[in-house]
Amino acid sequence: MFRSHIFVRAALAAALVAPAFAAQEGGLTLERAVELALARNPDVLAARTGVEAARGRTLQLGSRPEPRVQAGLEGVPIPGLKRDGDEVEIRLGIEQVFEYPGKRSLRTEIGRAGEELAAAELERVRLLVAAKVKRAYWKAAFARSAASALEKSAGRLDVLLADLEAKYRSGAGAYADILRARAEKARLRNQVLEQDKERRSAGLELNELLALPADEPVELLTGMSFAPLGADPAASWETARAARPSFRIASLRRERADAAVKLAGLGRNPDFLAGFLLPSIRPNAWGVSFGLTMPFLRPGRARGEAQEARAEAEAARLSAEALDRRARTAVEKAYVAAKTAEEQVLVFEQSLLRELEDELGIQLEYFRYGKADAFSLLDLHRTFVLAQVEHLRALLLYHLALADLDVAGEELE
Repeated sequence: MFRSHIFVRAALAAALVAPAFAAQEGGLTLERAVELALARNPDVLAARTGVEAARGRTLQLGSRPEPRVQAGLEGVPIPGLKRDGDEVEIRLGIEQVFEYPGKRSLRTEIGRAGEELAAAELERVRLLVAAKVKRAYWKAAFARSAASALEKSAGRLDVLLADLEAKYRSGAGAYADILRARAEKARLRNQVLEQDKERRSAGLELNELLALPADEPVELLTGMSFAPLGADPAASWETARAARPSFRIASLRRERADAAVKLAGLGRNPDFLAGFLLPSIRPNAWGVSFGLTMPFLRPGRARGEAQEARAEAEAARLSAEALDRRARTAVEKAYVAAKTAEEQVLVFEQSLLRELEDELGIQLEYFRYGKADAFSLLDLHRTFVLAQVEHLRALLLYHLALADLDVAGEELE
């Protein structure tokens, strides 16, 4: 039996780990990265255990008070006062508390609200983790694309540098132009190294979110494409308000607090006690006992429970109102950031990059035939490289803004 349990656990662990490594062998899309994170991320797994814990609390809150076994002695004579015929009687029995009507149902209601809260919290964590994965993925994708563009530009500079050296040897060029080209190539090389560092940093962050080894290489398959943001601010807000877990959490907290107020109000009402007894002197007889709890003897406890419940209900109401205001602000800010990044992308994509690339190609041909000077060509090349990197950065900011828009307001909890 013990070995079979070990085998089952090993099989489950292998089933969990295998998809991740299988995905990496052929590369990792953004969708697959999010899927793996939602299945393996420690924060998501912890939130799932919170759902199980909430279910256990509901079982506890909905259970009846446990019965109590009783045993007692009756008729024990006082020393010196014993008389003939006095007998000690042993009494055995069982006693059960029957709560005032409504207490158990309210506790069950509070427990079920706790279950729904845990489930909503799980959805909130899943949403936040997915957004973190997207941010890390896009950062790594940007660094990879920027490094690739810079390396391509460095290759173009190598061709230009060869032409400059050939002209210098023939006496038609200046050595200062060669130095400028070498300096430009060194600057590009430093930028490539910087982007490699950023790519490794984003890769480490992504691996942590996917619960993968830090040194596990991941090939990214999803590129930074662009599709304009279609929804307007009002639609984005309505979508967020209808779908965000935080609003569900705020509503459930108010419901649970209201149920706690009602339960605290019932705390002043006594519970009923009933018992069944078996006497020892007359084994052919039986007895019963009845009683009531006396909560009125501890009025401070009932008042304290009611005061605490009312305060928590008020706090839940204030929190819900604050969430509505702050979440709306967060959604609108994220929407503005996304639209701004969208406009920045369009500045480059509409014509600027294409025109710069075409002009650079023309000037390179002119330079080979002596119709353009090296200084102007290097300046145009630097401008084109900057435009390429800024275009990629605008794409990065756009995708990061979209990820933020997906979770705007959720981080407030």
